[in-house]
Amino acid sequence: MRQPRVLMVVGAYYPELAGGSLQCRTLMQALHDRVEFAVLTTTGDRRLPVNDRIDGVPVHRVFVDPGRLASKISGTWRLLRLAPRLAKTVDIFHFHGFTQKMLMLVALARLFGRSTIEKMTSLGWDDPVAIRSHRLGRWLQAAQMAADRLVAVNPAFVDRCRAAGVPDKKISLIPNGVDIERFVPADPAGRDRLRARLQLPAGVPLVTFVGFWSPEKGPDVLFDAWRMACGETQIAAALVFIGSTDPRHPEVSPALVARVRQQVERDRLASRVFFVERAENIADFLRASDIFAVPSSREGLSNALLEAMAAGLPCIVGSIPMVSDAVINDCVNGFIVPPRDVTALARCLSRLLSDAKLRSTTGRRARETVVERFSIADVAEKYLVLYSSLIPSPAVGG
Repeated sequence: MRQPRVLMVVGAYYPELAGGSLQCRTLMQALHDRVEFAVLTTTGDRRLPVNDRIDGVPVHRVFVDPGRLASKISGTWRLLRLAPRLAKTVDIFHFHGFTQKMLMLVALARLFGRSTIEKMTSLGWDDPVAIRSHRLGRWLQAAQMAADRLVAVNPAFVDRCRAAGVPDKKISLIPNGVDIERFVPADPAGRDRLRARLQLPAGVPLVTFVGFWSPEKGPDVLFDAWRMACGETQIAAALVFIGSTDPRHPEVSPALVARVRQQVERDRLASRVFFVERAENIADFLRASDIFAVPSSREGLSNALLEAMAAGLPCIVGSIPMVSDAVINDCVNGFIVPPRDVTALARCLSRLLSDAKLRSTTGRRARETVVERFSIADVAEKYLVLYSSLIPSPAVGG
């Protein structure tokens, strides 16, 4: 059988950093010698080339300024001109997440007889139940239900699909994957060297957050809980926020950013609280850390969580049924707290800050979980089987 030819359709792509685009890139790197890929994406950065090549994969970008109607219209026109040409060269459209701008791409894929896969990325946002609440929700749900496969990254998505009437044969349960050779634990000496290179404080526990500054991710909740835990334990731990604070980004809440920055300045915490806008070397930051915490109230399957676990960190996450507990066994390989519960998060942080042995044991079990269940090599094999099942069989005879 010939190699599958897959067009990855994603909202943003490298060098722009987002969870969906990073997972998309990781998957393509794992399958680069067995699948012929291309990428179709949008961008709000005019500095990025329209036609690019990253990791040997052709990348096609369409500029769209979401704040300007004229830009949306012109972007739609460019997509309408570009997509048919790409459709002629691929077998499968693989959508990473699902938004309004993808409606016409689904129609074009159908027009050209191409298979479609939609990977759902955020429970409560693009699952078949929640998607009806969006603008054009009925159209979006109809397009989603018409996909050849819906990829669920956790059991909660499977339940949502069934609730919406999706047949089981159209649902594929495939989690996100991690490069377990890149994300590995650091020994104490290695951690010290990383902190020196990253200009992070030595000799104190380091708590790290990775994600957008949105209410759903809860960076403000973590900040308040960290202050409370440091006060209770009298341990001068440091806190690193990795993620854009740019108010132009649709997922960033300027009010959250302003409130935390003002508190840092008022309490003179600048030597212990760090804001990292962009980190391509995310593995180094995680390996330099002691604790990972993202008390989210909405997730699909957090790439950052899996990467932190692979790096051997004890992780604290928000309680989202069949999402967080599909990865974390509470108090065994990580910790689960109610979303936006500052006191519960502070209590958990205090426990970990005060007990290096607990951090080590929990981190080791976290690493074991990822190696056993979330290796990108295993995830890639599942996608290869899925892709191969959806490409046309070669004609027999002739």
